[in-house]
Amino acid sequence: MNDIKKPALLLPAGSPECFEAALAAGADEIYLGGKGFNARLGAENFTDEQIFEAIKKAHFFGVKVYVTLNTLVLDREMNEALRFAESLYLHDVDAVIATDPGFAAALHARYPDLKLHASTQCSAHNAEGVKLLASRGFSRVVLARECSLQNINKIRAAVPGTELEIFVHGALCVCHSGMCEFSAYMGGRSGNRGECAQPCRLPDGDGVCRYSLKDNCLAAHIEEIIASGVESLKVEGRMKSPGYVYGVGRIYRTLLDEGRSATENELDRLAALFSRSGFTDGYFTGNTGPEMLGVRTEEDKQRSKAAEAEAEAELSRCKRRLPVTLCADIRAGSVSSLSLSSGRDSVTVYGDVPQPAITAPLTEEDVVRNLCRFGNTPFSVDISSFSLHLDRGISMPVSAINSLRRTAAERLEAKINTVFYPHRVKTAYMEPAKQRQTDSKGSGVIAHFVRSKGMPPRRELSGFSHIFLPIDEYLDAPTHIRDAVDGVELPPVVMQNEFSLLEEMLIRVKLCGIKHVMVQNIGGLRAAQRYGFQIYGGIFMNVYNSKTAEVLAKEGFAALILSPELNTVQMKAVSASSPVRTGAAVYGKLPMTVLEKCIIRDIAGVKKPAGKCEACGEGEFRYYRDRTGEQIPVHREFIHRNVTYNPYPIYMADKLEPLSDGAIGDLHYFFTDESPEEAGRIIEAYKTKAPAEGKIRRM
Repeated sequence: MNDIKKPALLLPAGSPECFEAALAAGADEIYLGGKGFNARLGAENFTDEQIFEAIKKAHFFGVKVYVTLNTLVLDREMNEALRFAESLYLHDVDAVIATDPGFAAALHARYPDLKLHASTQCSAHNAEGVKLLASRGFSRVVLARECSLQNINKIRAAVPGTELEIFVHGALCVCHSGMCEFSAYMGGRSGNRGECAQPCRLPDGDGVCRYSLKDNCLAAHIEEIIASGVESLKVEGRMKSPGYVYGVGRIYRTLLDEGRSATENELDRLAALFSRSGFTDGYFTGNTGPEMLGVRTEEDKQRSKAAEAEAEAELSRCKRRLPVTLCADIRAGSVSSLSLSSGRDSVTVYGDVPQPAITAPLTEEDVVRNLCRFGNTPFSVDISSFSLHLDRGISMPVSAINSLRRTAAERLEAKINTVFYPHRVKTAYMEPAKQRQTDSKGSGVIAHFVRSKGMPPRRELSGFSHIFLPIDEYLDAPTHIRDAVDGVELPPVVMQNEFSLLEEMLIRVKLCGIKHVMVQNIGGLRAAQRYGFQIYGGIFMNVYNSKTAEVLAKEGFAALILSPELNTVQMKAVSASSPVRTGAAVYGKLPMTVLEKCIIRDIAGVKKPAGKCEACGEGEFRYYRDRTGEQIPVHREFIHRNVTYNPYPIYMADKLEPLSDGAIGDLHYFFTDESPEEAGRIIEAYKTKAPAEGKIRRM
């Protein structure tokens, strides 16, 4: 293992105090956020000036700083976000962590030498996704937290030229990152905009916390992780205290320095700092059963209170220091001198001429003791590296020796260059002319069915220009269903070890005559293009602004569904400047979460099966009650994931006319757990503009 380069330790800073804790803990890299455009708006975060000071201080110690601009950005916010990123660039930030494709593209066009890191919100589950992100200018990709070690290793082997970062510790979202609408739909607070209210941590209507995952802890797998060749290990925790950041950071620092996995004692110390009934490594190991679930108990809270207090007490005594080497020369009849060196920087200062000793001559111990007192400076010295030439029988005041040390420390501190990128200057940037849709007349009408058995008779589907089914559902459907369908939808998640199966499915549907493929994740785009399909961008592509539409159009998308989080005014603005057709969901129970673990199995109380899941294997919808009493639909997706859906649908039948003039584009109908008869009645209701019945959502 000694010849394998160890990954960097990336620690969180949700406040200036946490930044100091991360430095003291030994971070190689620190990530933090400003007051806007970051996915942890609930943290204290940093003012612009605090960020600039943090970058300068971190650079003094050779530590890199990454700033999060990892939310989706509205068109009206784009210039503000770019101005903020530009100020970071000019103040020497090492990288920006971004999610929004449009924002990232605009920033990369303006400052191509600024490193971009693709947030975990970009949903990179496979090598194809990583390659596409690299083609957009991202130098590092934060892999999806759901990736197992097996998948991490396969991705690493397939994309050797792109840096990979993985989460090793901290809170886990139960939903795949970038695919969660739970908080947005249930409370109007979008996780994609940094406002998540964490409804997944709350009990459901039966008092069960079905979504609350234990915190991730991969400390027991450090040796395997080092061997994988990933470049950076991230600790989650921008909402945590300085004591947590320092305590967790010190343990991972030790593990990386020693190239080993954690002991039981170290795992217990990590759990004491924060846990939810213990830890999980379920995603990393592929064991995604109910044992991943956990809640914060009173015992957990009391342990954390004591452990954090202990860590903060240690932090108060600990300070990040820069190692220096010393060379002192104190000779009879010559001026004394002291040289301090750190890396490529060194200074030499001169002091008094020593005098012949009358009573007590200087000893080596005297000189070493006084020259090594760097307590109020940012330096530390290894006495074993101290080089000293001291003549015998001479004397020199202690004050003169101290003056040598102080002067040398001040000059070295001033000399160390904290500007890593001196060439950076403000760049003129000309906004490219916006392209217009080539076909903006009228609206296509497109139907999506989760199940083939939910489709009404073909005669009732005659008003739809396209009909889509999930690719696996299409391949299992009878011939008369296939004859009515002309498009398939790819899964929102395809892990690296599942990719060959996806390609096999694409070949099969191509042979069946399918021409249209709806891509739900960047990892499926190139595969679909290889077989000559017309590509549509699905609802999980998070098209939030016109810049993103431009990026996706250049990558080969022929049409896009706009984010359902946008209002109609925002949708029309994006559609007006999109170079490809856009569209919006006008009916349907839209997906809220994509789960790696099988919640259907948990609801049914079935233990994890060795083979096909007995609880969800037949593809039927299951339901559980949320805390308001609503029945939440859950359905098995692709190989063995679950998707939960909003309990009540978007309904626009009585308000469709203002949307059908082509200003938004295509009108998309999403049918989930409806029976064929119910689907038929809904289609008829839209024809007759019937008013809504029951609980609904509006666009």
